[in-house]
Amino acid sequence: MRTHVLAPHVVARAVALVATCATAAAFAQSPSPASQARALIQAKQPVRAWELLAPLEDRSAGDPEFDYWLGVAALESGRLERATIAFERVLVRNADADAARLELARTYLRMGSLDIAAQEFNRLVPRARDDGARAVLAAYLDEIRRLKERQRRSISASLEVGAGRDTNLSSSTRDFPGAILSSFGLPGIEPTGNSIRRQDNFGAVNGAVDFAYRLAEDRVAFAAADLRLRRYSDFSQYDYLMGDVVVGYQARNGEMVCTATAFAQAFRQDGALEETLDAQGITNDRNAFGVGLEVRRPIDGRWSAALGVQLALLRYPTNRGQDTRQVTVSAALEHRPQWWPDGTLVARLLYGQDEAPNALNQFTDATASRHTIGLRLSAASDARARVSWQAAGGWSRRIDDDSFARATLVPTGRDDLFEGYVQATVKLGDAWSLHPYFAYAYNRSNI
Repeated sequence: MRTHVLAPHVVARAVALVATCATAAAFAQSPSPASQARALIQAKQPVRAWELLAPLEDRSAGDPEFDYWLGVAALESGRLERATIAFERVLVRNADADAARLELARTYLRMGSLDIAAQEFNRLVPRARDDGARAVLAAYLDEIRRLKERQRRSISASLEVGAGRDTNLSSSTRDFPGAILSSFGLPGIEPTGNSIRRQDNFGAVNGAVDFAYRLAEDRVAFAAADLRLRRYSDFSQYDYLMGDVVVGYQARNGEMVCTATAFAQAFRQDGALEETLDAQGITNDRNAFGVGLEVRRPIDGRWSAALGVQLALLRYPTNRGQDTRQVTVSAALEHRPQWWPDGTLVARLLYGQDEAPNALNQFTDATASRHTIGLRLSAASDARARVSWQAAGGWSRRIDDDSFARATLVPTGRDDLFEGYVQATVKLGDAWSLHPYFAYAYNRSNI
């Protein structure tokens, strides 16, 4: 979200006009890290000021002078959420700290929280000391009115082009004859169709469009659509096209944020075409439809938690034995550590239940019903920086619910999936960025 702020000399004048002399004198006379930070900020070095004060926050939080300059350093270096926390601490101790309230209002304005920013600016209007201060506050309020009209609707689009190498197109086992022998007791069976292990180079093109409509400051409706195409050099039967559409509604009530979504996905891939006994060709085509709900709430300034649930229908047009009704619940914990002020760490646990309405095939009563447990850990640096990165690693275990569903000699099928990726983002300009990444997945099964 893009906002406009007033010129620095205008901001400086506003601070001088609305701040109390006693507060300014106290800040100026204290020979403390806060006063050193103030000098750095005045010298246009807010990042150094932040680096000076941030390690001291746990020890010095609650000191109005320290919190004020910590907030200014955070604001001027782009750490907006941390700035709001610092300024709020100042105002808890002194509701008449006009300088802190002005900076808090400016922070909310930069965050795009326009109604909250307007509320803080309006609180300062009756306390303005002269016409000049009132004119500056009026300019901010006019800017908020213009932004609200312009930002009620927003739309963005992206286009990605990439290339890579897939070392296992059909997720086949390395030792197919051994797997068949241990699972079914049949010796000498050689792989065919999708069971043959293949690798190939590929090119990819992804496009996306996002739209949001702000119903109110605390309510947003949104929609997104993306299309992904992958083409292989030698095995064109594994080319795929995947499209997603998501619509949603997000509402904030106090500190709690609730997000409801509905989605649809279509995946098209021929694979190595196989025929059933009724001569119908089996492809890898898949359709999915579902709804989800997530509730997120901060625990304190550094921790937040989220709970989510998703209901989905998965349908395979040419392989109805794989159709399932899916329920997934998840819990996540997010942390912004003191030792990494610009970073975020997330741990997410999930449990899923897939219930299959149809038998795997006409020769068995067993189904593809299963349950899944998983853990995902991720880390990301500040996405607003010119160069940022994110990384994630995950493990999930799928366990068959029906005995001997996928093998006559293995009572309970079990698959472990390990995934990891690292992605960097390099901003080349306002509209373009570069996203090099590396992704890896490994599946280990007892079948």
